[in-house]
Amino acid sequence: MKLKNIHHVGIAVPSIEEALKFHEESLGMKQITDVVYDELQKVKVVLLSPEETNHENYSYIELVESVGSSPVDQILKQRNHLYHYCIEVSKLEETLEKVRKEHAIVVLRPTPAKLFNDRRIAFVWTPAQYLLEFLEKD
Repeated sequence: MKLKNIHHVGIAVPSIEEALKFHEESLGMKQITDVVYDELQKVKVVLLSPEETNHENYSYIELVESVGSSPVDQILKQRNHLYHYCIEVSKLEETLEKVRKEHAIVVLRPTPAKLFNDRRIAFVWTPAQYLLEFLEKD
């Protein structure tokens, strides 16, 4: 696996609406997806970009709000709002096999994500003790 681009950085927020307002009005970012409820992960999510056009040249910001009970609740309690970063990969299973050999722990097996039009994602806990997401390319 050769890293070409970080797809996004996930930020846990208590309210997507308030966080969107701040990122748009104060930072000039643009909302590039609808706010999506993902019932599998029990979260609301949205992607932002630093520019209005040519999104493919940027890494995104993903705002993540817990709905009900999700792992995001613990992150917010710890006041650790920088939640994860995401790398887009072409072969998800192969990537997971490779990182497992380096002692990463798969905490969410490949699952479809509504925000990404049901492209599969997986989360791993790295040996350096942070959360990393993989997003399967189209």
